[in-house]
Formats: sequence, structure tokens, C-alpha cells
Amino acid sequence: MKRGTASLLLWLVICATTVLLFIPSYFFRGHSVYERDSAPTVSLSKNWEVQYGHDSPTADGWQPFGLSEWRNMENYEGVLWVRRTLPPIPWRDPYLYISSMNRYQVFLDGRQVISFHMDDRPVYNHYYMTRYPLRISPDDAGKTLSMKISWDRMKFFGNSWVLAGNPHQILSQLLRLDSARYLYSVIYLIAFAVGLILFVRRKERLYLWFASLALCAGLGLLLLCLSLQWFLNVRSLYYWKDMLLTIGVYSFTGLLSEALGASRRFPVRIVKNMLLIYSFACLIAGFQSPALYWNMLTLGFPWLAVSAIGVVTYAIIRYPSSQPQNERKWLLRGYNILVVCGLGHILSNFDSASDRLFSSLPYLNNVINNFLANGLFLFMLCMAMILFHRIGRVYQESERNAKELQAKNNELEQFHRNLELLVVTRTEELEEANRSLSITMREKAETLAEVSVLEERNRIAHEMHDVVGHTLTAAIVQLEAGKKLAAKEKSLPIDKLDTVSGLVRKGLDDIRKTVRLLKTDSPKLIMEAALRELIRDTIETMEVAIEADIVIPEDLELDRLTEQVIYRALQEGLTNGIRHAGCSWFRYTLRPVGERLEITLWNDGMPFGNAKPGFGLTTMMERIHLLGGEITIGSAQGEDDQPIGCELVIALPLR
Repeated sequence: MKRGTASLLLWLVICATTVLLFIPSYFFRGHSVYERDSAPTVSLSKNWEVQYGHDSPTADGWQPFGLSEWRNMENYEGVLWVRRTLPPIPWRDPYLYISSMNRYQVFLDGRQVISFHMDDRPVYNHYYMTRYPLRISPDDAGKTLSMKISWDRMKFFGNSWVLAGNPHQILSQLLRLDSARYLYSVIYLIAFAVGLILFVRRKERLYLWFASLALCAGLGLLLLCLSLQWFLNVRSLYYWKDMLLTIGVYSFTGLLSEALGASRRFPVRIVKNMLLIYSFACLIAGFQSPALYWNMLTLGFPWLAVSAIGVVTYAIIRYPSSQPQNERKWLLRGYNILVVCGLGHILSNFDSASDRLFSSLPYLNNVINNFLANGLFLFMLCMAMILFHRIGRVYQESERNAKELQAKNNELEQFHRNLELLVVTRTEELEEANRSLSITMREKAETLAEVSVLEERNRIAHEMHDVVGHTLTAAIVQLEAGKKLAAKEKSLPIDKLDTVSGLVRKGLDDIRKTVRLLKTDSPKLIMEAALRELIRDTIETMEVAIEADIVIPEDLELDRLTEQVIYRALQEGLTNGIRHAGCSWFRYTLRPVGERLEITLWNDGMPFGNAKPGFGLTTMMERIHLLGGEITIGSAQGEDDQPIGCELVIALPLR
């Protein structure tokens, strides 16, 4: 944007702002919309008398109390009584509106009519902004209006701390004064929403600082509107509105330093951290002591704000080439406008002659009162132009990148065409290789099928050996016992024959069960119960003694394969001990030790020696090794190092 065009646009905005300020000023003139013939509002700021430090006033302790005495109350803390006589009341619906007080009670001829925040709880209302309405009657004219006030070193603001009049008149006056603030508040809140959306999309901190400053300005001006309390209960928010000033200066410093590219400079970071810490300190003071809160905002914070402006000025002078020229021009315009309007606002507040001069010109007085708001609006407009230029630069870079991307896409298309030709050639070669590979795979599949059949036959043999071997061993033991009894008693006992017959039938059932289990998955074992049942059956059918010590914690979870290996190992150990070692007594232990499950099976039979494992033991060893476990089979050592019996030791990992 050219320099002349930018200046013309800025002047047009200033003129439009002036016209917008005139429209609400004309619409809300100082008369009531509902009662055009009623008497004007009256300020009861004179003819007061005072008593200090008494819980109840005395008859002869009253002394005159004017506005000059009110302004010297910043150092007073305690109770004071003030009184005056109510003037004639010409309004049909009269009210008293009291401000500049924080905690007070109101009496008419000694009768209490209101008590405002006189309890001991902390009071978080703004004593200047809050206007409490008190309804009175035309018959109250001439009565004594007295107030008991709890004063805490507060500063007195304004002359109209007690207004009497019709509520519609007072509302009209407040709307006339607040109209420009409402207008600006809406604009700033819209700017806040736009800045926040840009930050979410662009992830650039400049937009976040802009949104933060716009939010502080919008809420700050909104809470400066006295008429707002007529429509919403915002009295407690009035107390905290000045916190927006500290946050606003913090956002102002962050915005300009970010626009200048100086946000990481040491002086800027120091001032920003000081502003942030001071804001938290003011917040804590606001909860603890209203007097300390006001002193921090009115006495301490201006010096910190001056430091922030000084650092921003230093950054503008020190870093002139860190941003594009058009953005720097808008930044300097906004900065100069805000400084001039801020100084004008301060001078207008200190010059009482200007108040008397412009009080007769309502429109011009309204413009002067909104001098700082106008300057802030123009400053935000300049910051918006900076954002506009940045967005435009981003779009230009996007267009340039799009052209480069289009050129790369053209190159990529040519590469794709070449690649397609190469793919066609490679596809033909792969088809030929696939035909050769399919012949090889068919031969390999036939070989794998033969291997699978052999493995399945081996597995079936293992299952048949483990299941039937144990039962047949018991049958053999019973047959041998029957033979001995037959030789001794010359007859074969019927109970032995029944036992052998039952064992043979059980073996047949086990064979059928094994065949069925080979077709489908076997059911999950209850480990401890299955082991104890196997031990009990062995004791009953094979006439041996077994001492068992089985410890399986409830929270121990074993996988299905591990449970089957543990069960088959005990079954194979008992069978081999009875069949080959001729033992009569076993000792079996199973317990977790650390990260391992240790299993020991000892018998009193013949020592194992150097015997080679048979089919069953070999199968058991293979299964244990597949689980990552260890197995040892040998003879136990006696007291004189002589081999005693046979001992089987297994260690399985729990994880």
C-alpha cells in the first residue's frame, strides 16, 4: 500500500470514528426518554457534616465536611459518620445513587434503610464504579440522611458520589457517556476473535499478542461502562477491571516486540517478565487487601508501564531493519498515535480548566473523555494493518511456492511416465520368473506335506505313549501282583482281575480321548487339582507311596503348553520309576523360585546311572527345551556320596 493511500485511509477512519461518536451522543441526550418534563438529576455533594471514629454519633460532635475534606481521606482508616438534610424531591419515582463508597450503612431520621457490605468478609467491589440504588419517597424531603462508612485509606473520586433523581434520567446520562465505549468494545472483541482464529491457523505468536491486547481493551472498556450494571450483575468484575490494564500493557509490549522481531532481546524479556510477575502480585493483593491492591495499581504500576514504553521505544530505535518497511511504517504510526493520545488523556485529567471549558459542549466533552479510547482504536487499526501485510506476504510466498510446486509436478509426471515404461519391462521379466518359481514351489510344497505328515505321526506317537503308557504300567503291576498271589494261594483273586480289567478299560478310554483331543483343542487344566488327582490314582492302582509338596500361587498364570509339559513330566516320571527302577516311594515338589518354576521328582528305586533316556524321556526333554527350560536326570547322593535312588529336576521360566 502506498504512503499517500495509507495516510488518506487513516484520516478517513478518524473522521468516521468522530461521526460514530456523535450519533450516540445525540441520541442519548441528557433528558429522560420516559419523563421529558421531570426535574433534572441533582448531585448531593455539599452541606455535609462529619464525625470521626465513633460507633454511634454524638449530638454535639458534628463539623462541616466538604469536597476538599473528602479528597484528604487517603490516609484515614476507621469509621466516620456523615449527614445532611434531604432537599425537596420533585420526582415521581425518586432514587438515591451512592458511589465511591465500599462499606456503609444509610439511615433516614435514625432508621436504617440499607446496609452495604458491612460484614467482616472481604469486599471485592469497585467503590467508584458501583452505584447502589436506594429508593426514597417524596415525603422524605427534609429528613436527615446519615451514613456510617467504614473507610480503609481509599481515594475519593468525583463530585457526584450521591445522586438524586429519576432512574430513567440517570440511565440516559450513563448511556450517553458509555455509548462510545460499547461501540469500541464490540469492535475489540471482534478483533480478538479474528486474532485468535489467525493464531490457531498460523501458529504465529504475533496474532496471539494481538488477540490478547484486543481482549483486554474490549473487556476494559466494557467494564468502564457504568450503565452495564443496570442490565447485568457485574459489580464484582468492576473491582478486577484494572487488572486488565496490567495484562494489556504486557500484551502491548509483547505485540510490539514481536512485530519488531525483538521478543528474545534481553531488555524486552526482563520487562515482560516483570510485568507478568507484577500482574500476579496485584492479583494476590486484590484478595488480601483492597487498599494495597489500589496502591499497587495506581502508584507502582505506572512506573512499570513507563519502563515498558521505554523498552519498546528502544527496540524501535535499536532494531530498524528487522522487519519489512511497510510494516515498520504502520507500527510507527500506531505507536505515535497511542503516545500522543495517552499524553492528551493524562493532561485532560490534570487540567481542571479544560473540564469547565468542555462541560458546556457535550459532544466535544464526550470526544475528550474518549481520547485514550480513540487513540487505542487507531493503534489497534495500525496493528491490524501489520497483520494484513503479513497475511499478504504469506499468500505471496504461497503463490510462489505453488508455481515452484507446479514445475516440480511437471518433472514428476515425466518421471512417472518413464517409470511406467520401466515397470512394464520389469513386469514381463517377473512373470517369467514367477512361472519358474511356481514349479519350484509346487515341488517344495509336496516335500513340506510329507514332512508335516511325519511330524504329525511323531506327535500322535508321543501322545499315545504318554497317555496309555502310564495306565498299562499300572495294569502290568497289578498282573504281576496277581501272578504272585496265584502262585501262593493256587488261585487268581477276583479283585485283582477286576482291577486289571478296569485299568485296561481306562487305557482304552484314554486312547479314545487322545484321538478326540488330536482332532480339537484339549480343555484347559486346573493345574494343582490335575496333579493331585494323578498322584492319588497312582497311589491307589500301583501300590506306591508319594509325598507331594505342590505350591502354585493364585496369581500365577501358566500358558497351556507349560501346564501340559508339567503334567506329562510327572506322569512319565512316575511310570518310569515304577516300571524300570522298581521303586515304592516318591517325593514330588513344585514351587516358583524367583523367575523360574522348579520341579523335583525323587524315588527310592535303582540309581539312574549312565542309562540312556527312552522314547518317553526323550520326548519330555524336547518339550522342555522348546519352552526354554532345563532338565537333569541322575542319581541322588547319600551321606557317604553313594547314589541313592533316581532324581528328576526340571526348571521352567515363568516369563
